[in-house]
Amino acid sequence: MKGTRPYEGGEPELMVRNHAALVVERDPRARGNLASDAEITPPDLIEWLLSQPFTGFELVAHARIGAHHIFKTKFIGPTILVVVQARWAADASGGWRIREAEVARTEGAPSGAARPAVRSGEI
Repeated sequence: MKGTRPYEGGEPELMVRNHAALVVERDPRARGNLASDAEITPPDLIEWLLSQPFTGFELVAHARIGAHHIFKTKFIGPTILVVVQARWAADASGGWRIREAEVARTEGAPSGAARPAVRSGEI
């Protein structure tokens, strides 16, 4: 499921693909997919992703929990790999928005880069 071009559509997977393509293209419209009250870890995650030289992406996991869809998206670059887990849900108008997002895994990230979230009680 590699991609670099945006997709159109209202279904959650199509919206996730569209968002990932925008990130790969470093398109600031990717910010528009965040809900106004989204919980993002770290808070500047979208800005950091938009600054990276990704060449593609893969959707590596999708789970549905009620009205929410959890996706893991692997962003691939020449020397970096980042997996982001995001919870998407429809808003009142029916548009899909990111409600939560965090880094689940990194490989080859430069120092100072986004790292996986650590929750209390985890090592």
